[in-house]
Amino acid sequence: MTTIEKIVVLAKAIPAISPLHGEITCVAGIAEDDLWRRLHPVPTKYLSKSYFMKFDIIEVEIAAWKGANPRPEDRYLVDYKGRIGKISDWEQRRAFLQKHLDKSVRSILSSGRSLGLIKPLIEDFYLDQNNRLRYKFRDIETSYNLVCREWEALALARKYPNEFEKVKAKFCDWMKTRDTYFVIGTTADNVTKMVVAVHYPPKA
Repeated sequence: MTTIEKIVVLAKAIPAISPLHGEITCVAGIAEDDLWRRLHPVPTKYLSKSYFMKFDIIEVEIAAWKGANPRPEDRYLVDYKGRIGKISDWEQRRAFLQKHLDKSVRSILSSGRSLGLIKPLIEDFYLDQNNRLRYKFRDIETSYNLVCREWEALALARKYPNEFEKVKAKFCDWMKTRDTYFVIGTTADNVTKMVVAVHYPPKA
């Protein structure tokens, strides 16, 4: 059984290789019932701005996720119907983020969810020994050092493969001047935490 839903896109993750589907990504956002959805498998062509961006409102046909280790928000993407709207104004975006803000990373996980939104205090952004983007940050409870799977960050890193200082200038130094939010998610086994998207309205 499938359903049609409208979802505000809040995360477009770095692509991964699936033995069954090839190169795919997952997209996460908030549905009309104010609950999180994680859509996959999503073909990587949908990462293009010509399809949709963060804060676009998309219409999709989805079904229950029947794979291994389903997380509460997981849905199978049956069909992408199209982009039907957008939250364009920064103040409207901030209000939307505030409406769905969690207290901390721990509060997201203790609620039984595998997706949520927090306000970080960014300490560092760097490449680890495996060439993965990582954030060091604090929430109101504790410190974290998590892999960053934000598509926008990867695209910038690919644009400047030998000039990481330019990537860090935006995703660390500049982000500290903004009203920054992290979308926090977990891996498919619902164990490893990661930053899956970054939002950065101007400070009020």
